[in-house]
Amino acid sequence: MTPTTRWLAVGLASAVALLSLLPLASLGLSWASYVRDVGLPLDQTPALGYDGVRWEDRDDQVFAAYVVRRGTADEAGLRQGDVLLALDYRPVESAAEAEAQVDRATGTILTYSVQRRSATSDVQVRIVRDPTFLYPLSAPLWATTGWGFAVVTLLHLIAYLTVAPLAARSVRARRSRLLIGAALLWVGGNLLRVAWVSTLGAPPGGGGLRAIGFDSLTLIALGGWIAYPALLLDQSLRDRRVIVALGRWRRVLMVPPALLGVGVLVATLFGHIGPLPPDAFAVPILFYVCVYVGVATGVTAVIQERRDGSGVAWGRLGNAVVVLVATVGAVIAWTQLGLGSREADIATAWFVVLFQLFSLLPVALVSYTVLRYGAFDALLVRTLATLATLSLAFVVVSLAAAVLNAVLPGGAQPVALGVTVVVLLLVAEWISPAIRERARASFRTARQRSRQRLDRLGEEIRTIVDLDSLAEHAANRTGEALQARSAVVFLRTGDAEWTKATYRPEAPTFTQVDLGRVWDRIRDEGRVWSRNEELNDSAMPTGIAERLRRLGAAVAVPVTTGRGVPVGLIVLGRKERRLSVYNTEDIDRLRALAGQLALAVERLRLLDRERDLVRQTSQAEMVALRAQINPHFLFNALNTVAALIRDKPGQAEETVEHLAGLFRDVLTASGHSTIPLRDEMRLVERYLMIEQARFGDALAVEIDLDDSVQSVTIPAFAVQTLVENAVKHGIERKRGGGRVTVAAHRAADRLEISVTDTGVGLAPGTPYGVGLNNVSDRLALLYADAATLDVSPLDEGTQSHLSIPLDP
Repeated sequence: MTPTTRWLAVGLASAVALLSLLPLASLGLSWASYVRDVGLPLDQTPALGYDGVRWEDRDDQVFAAYVVRRGTADEAGLRQGDVLLALDYRPVESAAEAEAQVDRATGTILTYSVQRRSATSDVQVRIVRDPTFLYPLSAPLWATTGWGFAVVTLLHLIAYLTVAPLAARSVRARRSRLLIGAALLWVGGNLLRVAWVSTLGAPPGGGGLRAIGFDSLTLIALGGWIAYPALLLDQSLRDRRVIVALGRWRRVLMVPPALLGVGVLVATLFGHIGPLPPDAFAVPILFYVCVYVGVATGVTAVIQERRDGSGVAWGRLGNAVVVLVATVGAVIAWTQLGLGSREADIATAWFVVLFQLFSLLPVALVSYTVLRYGAFDALLVRTLATLATLSLAFVVVSLAAAVLNAVLPGGAQPVALGVTVVVLLLVAEWISPAIRERARASFRTARQRSRQRLDRLGEEIRTIVDLDSLAEHAANRTGEALQARSAVVFLRTGDAEWTKATYRPEAPTFTQVDLGRVWDRIRDEGRVWSRNEELNDSAMPTGIAERLRRLGAAVAVPVTTGRGVPVGLIVLGRKERRLSVYNTEDIDRLRALAGQLALAVERLRLLDRERDLVRQTSQAEMVALRAQINPHFLFNALNTVAALIRDKPGQAEETVEHLAGLFRDVLTASGHSTIPLRDEMRLVERYLMIEQARFGDALAVEIDLDDSVQSVTIPAFAVQTLVENAVKHGIERKRGGGRVTVAAHRAADRLEISVTDTGVGLAPGTPYGVGLNNVSDRLALLYADAATLDVSPLDEGTQSHLSIPLDP
């Protein structure tokens, strides 16, 4: 770094600081000159007055172009279109003259002589303080102000909630949180001020709780507006070359916001600072914001590089637009706005309001680098879904009130409306889950579609019956769902043996040798590693982390069982789309997927053990292992009970009793390879009753059992497995549900059992799943070729047929 470069950077920083203070210096000099020439005492600098009216000249008359609702003039009876004849009985010749008298009359009551149509009247209006940086000058401008700040506040709140969880791991995220928080103070405080003026009117002059409350909101809002341009510029200067060049001189850029902040605070607390009232700081603050926002954008355009994962890519057009608007704003603030916050005309007011909103855009752009790692879109979708639901509720209640107002007498309306609201609340409680789900579906984003694909992958891996297929399926589906350039999945098959599957032959070129170099650390930590600090939970040594980066890895997720035993690793490359990154929602889904993979590995290991047991013995210990393979029935049953407890406690209690009976039967049958058909059917009936509680009318059940065969012994859990298969793979997957029929009859010297469902059906040649393979293996072990299991498709649904000899 040469001395010339250093001093050039210091000179530019000092010039920016001095430029932003020009209006404040000019204002101080002009007031000092005025005080010297006129001799006005410093404590006689009242705030600008405000009556809530925009006066205009038309046809040699001064008329009220806009009257603020709930303003002092509105409450006194003045209306839009009234012609102003005199103020305190002195004729008024122009709108400028009227505004000048109002400016000087803070805290007093003026008599407005107005003409409405052909009638003339006097109206007593109290003049209150002007609400600094608020412009209720026309209905469109005021509506734009309210809705604009509401929308921007919502977006900043979502952004803050998005970046807050990342701040614990990332210095960059902490800076962005501070920046977004300062902007949120400004927009949120200003939104509350707009709501205050709209509902309570402008604050009165002098003291009182209302004035103190409004002053507090103003200080909070202005404090945020003063702070965030300085933080924005500091964020833009986070290039190493600039930091080295400026050194401690970076602090000079904090002088203007510090002076303005102290000035506003002191002037608000004491009524003035020197000759300057609080309102006098409005234009200097606006000018300072324009300068800092423009310079921050220019600095970003010149020195920020598009480094992977760290650069801020605004684009040339975006940079140019922000700099242009900031420059125009500075020019207007310097040339068009005078003392205080009173604008030159309504066109200028429109620009000031829009600039206040537009100047917040760079906050989101600078923070985009961090925000994209958070679940911003998910929060936005949930917020929009909630707003859609609330909007619908508002419309329904409003329509109900309008109908009641039209058809009922006045005395009966409140009672009828109360009853209507209660009924609507009950209806809303019933239909609101479906409405929220439909709203979420309407606002679904690409990331949410990726999440749905990962959820489906979690369902699919439950049906895979070998580790090689499991690893391959997980690698392909994960890479596709997250749009990764590549993916590698390792699953452990033994103490030192692995199965590997790769999605696309690109980086990461992650081999088993590479796995061996990092496995010990990943196994010991059991945490997610990411090349981006915002997502990294791992304290990986620098050498290992650099090794992972060189291999092209973006995320490494360990696959560990619930007992903390490591059984695999998922490694993903970068995203396909340039500048697209993984976010916290992706990481959470990958963690969930890793957990499901661990369960699947455990399931396959149990399955191998079960097959060994089937080959070695026909004892019912196999059933206990089988119960571990598929725990989802228990989870679904418990969720069903939880859902029924509030609305149908009786049915919930009955379901719990069936569940307890089912497990009693399982424990009883676990010691036997065969059990009487009656015991098996009792278990089946309890299972179906629990599933009927879960599915409701979507599951119909029919059981046809011949009394003469109830004592015939059959393999334990054979019929239950067929019934579970019919419900899970037939009825559950069919929209609208269907029927399951279980029939058992004697045919000559054989027991014929059939389980028929009207579900989605079965494609010809479909191989047996885990449960049906178990039944088939046990039949072969117990009966050799004398018993058969046949599963065949029907015109509607599937039929499973079990044929067992009566005398084995």
